[in-house]
Amino acid sequence: MSFRVFFSLSTGLKEPITVPKGTLKKILERVALTEKSLGLETEQYRDNPKHWRNTEPKEGVSDKTLCDVAEDHNQFVIWLYHKFEECSQTPTPDGEVITVEDAANFWHGLDLIDVPAHKWDRDYYQARMTALYEAMRGRESEGMIFDSDPLTPEQAGDVINLFAQYLDSDDIRLDVPLGYDLLTADNDGEYTWCEKCGGLVSWGHVYNCEESECPLKDLIDD
Repeated sequence: MSFRVFFSLSTGLKEPITVPKGTLKKILERVALTEKSLGLETEQYRDNPKHWRNTEPKEGVSDKTLCDVAEDHNQFVIWLYHKFEECSQTPTPDGEVITVEDAANFWHGLDLIDVPAHKWDRDYYQARMTALYEAMRGRESEGMIFDSDPLTPEQAGDVINLFAQYLDSDDIRLDVPLGYDLLTADNDGEYTWCEKCGGLVSWGHVYNCEESECPLKDLIDD
């Protein structure tokens, strides 16, 4: 498995970049909200770039808040990385310029926030497993690149289920329904479980099951 590091090993912009208007405001607001929500503090040694002291939330921040803020922050950082990449090749017409000096004021806030597994809530767990599933299917996801041949949906689903015994504290039972290439959660009613067929759903079409007790037995595959 290979991983993009995004901004983690960088110290700032080498030269100004032209981006869509409002981008700088979005960046500053995102970094400020993350710092305020989690109580993150910055520090700076002499002429070195400033950085977050750590990404541990302040005392009193709930696991849900940590998960929600980390998810929003990390997705924004990933989006911004790709936006900068795009704009470096094709500058935005009539956009705004982010200077090297501008970047120095927010670059420390482009680190990804790591949430320890014991603090994951159900939504954060599902998002992380979905990202892993996408990577195992051969689709780059959150910077993860599967270096081996892509797994089949069934194989990738089996790997996710191996993780579940350690990580699925809310018992949401993620699985890949028959005929689909995505993860869904059992206790949200997103799929119906059959001991013979596995997960079955009826999003636009249904699958006929041979098990006498299967709730979808009488429905015909269209």
